[in-house]
Amino acid sequence: MHPERYASAKDEQRLMARASRGRRRILAARWSAALTVLLCAACGSAQHAAERLSCNGSPSLCSRPLNEVFFPGTHNSFAASDEPGWYFASQTYPMARQLQAGIRAFLIDIHYGVYDPATGRVRTDLTAEGSDRNKVAEQVPPRALQVADRVAGGVGLGSLKGKPEPYLCHTLCELGAEPLDRELDGIATFLREHPDQVLVVIVEDYVPPATIKQAFDSAGLTSYAATLKLHAPLPTLGELIKSGHRLLVFAEVKGGSPSWYMPAFSLIQDTPLGALRPGQLSCARYRGKTDSPMLLLNHWIPPFPPSPSINAQIGRAAFLRARLLRCTHERHIPGAIVAVDFYQRTAVVKVANELNSRS
Repeated sequence: MHPERYASAKDEQRLMARASRGRRRILAARWSAALTVLLCAACGSAQHAAERLSCNGSPSLCSRPLNEVFFPGTHNSFAASDEPGWYFASQTYPMARQLQAGIRAFLIDIHYGVYDPATGRVRTDLTAEGSDRNKVAEQVPPRALQVADRVAGGVGLGSLKGKPEPYLCHTLCELGAEPLDRELDGIATFLREHPDQVLVVIVEDYVPPATIKQAFDSAGLTSYAATLKLHAPLPTLGELIKSGHRLLVFAEVKGGSPSWYMPAFSLIQDTPLGALRPGQLSCARYRGKTDSPMLLLNHWIPPFPPSPSINAQIGRAAFLRARLLRCTHERHIPGAIVAVDFYQRTAVVKVANELNSRS
């Protein structure tokens, strides 16, 4: 090859190589720019996701302490006429359906019962509870005791055969009983499937704390249970959700040990029980102390037997809203746990959500 042509060929090769490197640099720059855009978009999405963090259905609730939130709740939550075997039920639908409807607080009674295969009913183990027929007769109307005697034999009479187990019952398991483990499993499932929700359970306890602890352990609920410190600022919903401790459990009588099984009326003050007419629903303090930071509104009448029509009347949005605003103002607590009978006939979820949405 002629030397000049050889030099020209080498120059051409160098120019081509240089052009190729340039194209690669341009492509690399374009890929880098595209990747930066994608990463920025991802960062933006993550930021927006954080901004969209929701607590009990609303981002604004994440920054609010517990006592500045309204928790729609049910009284005798377990006693559902839609379930077989219930007499004088305070609710229509079971707790699982209540959760789906927006109920976030549950007032439950835990008793010892023994299943009687002869009658197919659960009988209250009054001896295990330290009670007897005479004490029960003072707590329920004669009609209720008569029904219990008729369907399950004499209440408190004779000896029970079998191991007493914890059941959800209202005074007398003969009038209806739900196995405690089944209902706790339902709460555990809900918490597992809804990581942005905080629930409240208040226990009217007729069994020792050790029995409660075992039941909650078996259901896998103790890992969700929060412990509030007396005389310390209440956590926000966001703090509870981030910590994973999204279940608040209170005991009316024997709370304190374990630490998450909290004494209700050291932390909660409530309104009076026993109203027979709408005008008797008071905002006065019934249990708890003046400095108990949370408020429970007992919003049902009459005490027994429960009336769907009367509770629908006091559960109308205007009536319920007016009482909530009046009581929270009088008690100087911005939020409340609101417990009703026949929740689906009331506006308790609607009104709680409405008040929670206020700034």
